[in-house]
Amino acid sequence: MLKKSLRVVTALFLIALITFSSITLLARMGRGLKVDLTEDRIYMLSDETKKIIGGLTHTTRLKLFYSRTEALKGLDSLRPYSNYFFYVRDLLREYTSASHGKIVLEIIDPKEESREEREALGYGLRPIPTTDDDRFFFGLVLATEFGQERTIALLTPDRQQQAEHDITEMIYSATAQAKKKIGILSTLHTDGAASATGPKGWFVLERLKAYYDVTMLPPDSFSFQKLDAVMVIHPRALPDPTLTALDEYVLGGGKLVVFQDPYFTAAPHGDGSADAPDRSGSNLNRLLSAWGCEMLPDTVAADPSFASTMQPARDGGARKTATLMALRGHAVSHEDGVNPGVGLVRVFNAGKLQVKPVSGITATPLLRTSESGYTVRADGTIHGVSGANETVLLGVRLTGTFHSAIAGDPPTDKAADISASPAGSKGNPVVVVFSDVDMLTNAMARPEAASVSGGNLDLVLATMEGLTGSVSLTAMKARGKIMRPFTALDQMERDFDRSVAPKVAELQTEIAAAESELQGLARKTPDGEELLLKEEILRKRKILEGKISRAREELGGIQHKKKEMTDGLLSQLKIFIVFAAPILVLSIPALIIVIGFVVRYLRLRRKQWATAN
Repeated sequence: MLKKSLRVVTALFLIALITFSSITLLARMGRGLKVDLTEDRIYMLSDETKKIIGGLTHTTRLKLFYSRTEALKGLDSLRPYSNYFFYVRDLLREYTSASHGKIVLEIIDPKEESREEREALGYGLRPIPTTDDDRFFFGLVLATEFGQERTIALLTPDRQQQAEHDITEMIYSATAQAKKKIGILSTLHTDGAASATGPKGWFVLERLKAYYDVTMLPPDSFSFQKLDAVMVIHPRALPDPTLTALDEYVLGGGKLVVFQDPYFTAAPHGDGSADAPDRSGSNLNRLLSAWGCEMLPDTVAADPSFASTMQPARDGGARKTATLMALRGHAVSHEDGVNPGVGLVRVFNAGKLQVKPVSGITATPLLRTSESGYTVRADGTIHGVSGANETVLLGVRLTGTFHSAIAGDPPTDKAADISASPAGSKGNPVVVVFSDVDMLTNAMARPEAASVSGGNLDLVLATMEGLTGSVSLTAMKARGKIMRPFTALDQMERDFDRSVAPKVAELQTEIAAAESELQGLARKTPDGEELLLKEEILRKRKILEGKISRAREELGGIQHKKKEMTDGLLSQLKIFIVFAAPILVLSIPALIIVIGFVVRYLRLRRKQWATAN
């Protein structure tokens, strides 16, 4: 009997030992063998991120400030941030794993009145006030060995789908050793005179400075040869030396981006701000016409299928206008890898680009209206439809062999040997043309101006990335959401609401009728004082109040029943989750033991069979 009990104890001990060993082994294997089983692969880093991380040569520290102590208080307002923390933490661990030691992650809990809290405030993190003057921190700080710092003051759950983009942007902007050089030439007036500093305060230009070595050029610039790309904004009455320099720059293999406009208004509304109307046209037809692209003067594109609501005017009204377009879908071209990550582009009073065949040059559409587009005349006030419906080009990319637009017209003989021509361009020049300048203003280009990811800012960044060959951050697609819909629970709630809808409507009608009758019992004098109610009226009022109370209590019972039903389903799910994992782990040693017994039994049978023969 004692031996039998000892065998049982030994067997239980071995099972426990095997279970513990299995858990430890699986945990160790899991650290190196990771599989992202989420539907949208939300924990997988993009190729662009891996490229940037792979280029790191010095240690970069990521400090994730998260008020764990404050989050443990269980405030409902902090629950979304707490759930988001686990996703950000796991994503950052993927960064550290892919960097092979070049990225070091620190998770810091900035407790009240602590050194860590003072450090968080010193970095400019933005805390969320909670109870009793406490503060909740959830931000990310990047620090390099060379003193470069970048900060996300508050990590908000609504940015979850752009989390990788935001983190990678921090790393790239702080660690890029040699940024591409771009020049921005603008003729816009900022203080009543032409300014070499460009449009002050434009968000697009400020973001470009985070990725590139930006030089603001005066309108009379005459040398661009040392720049990786040149952006010309509102080219109005450029002097001949500047046009000649741009012509030579393109022929030398340069990359040129032009934002011209037949009717520049700076914003869809004139409110006296920094983006106050400057209604004047501009174009670079002197050069572009010779290269196969020309913008018609005083002609504005419109498309009712993309029409957007104009911001309320001073009279408080709001209306849709066909010249304020939110281009999406097929209107934003993605052929041949152009416009990666761009899903929406907003333009206002954009011009019509006409493309004509020029030998050696290929034109690729970038932006266009739908087939229901048309053009209107613009001469002080917009009026009059000109022509029938058509697809209007708003953005074009020109590639190929360019000839000087200043020296004379390009050859029209398609059989001519372009490569042998001494006037032919060298290298791989590219010219990108957009027929709108308003699209660069804050009202159109700020991220909040776009209802979906990939707005005007991403269009500009994608264009410059394509021209300069720099890292394509805009190509990062928005990730899937970490909060997936609970379809079974949602369907259960819909079925329940459908089944009780008649009863709920009946009770609500009963409450409304009783309240209306109750209000009718009170009569007021002209002075606003209530008249003395008789005993019969008081009794009737008490009956109505009781009726309302019972109806509301019954409505509350329906909602309580619904809550009990959903809570029951969630409780069953929690029980399954709690017990499923241990059972799965225990099944591994149990399976090993069963296989061992089977192997032993088969060996014994084989031995017996061999002995019998």
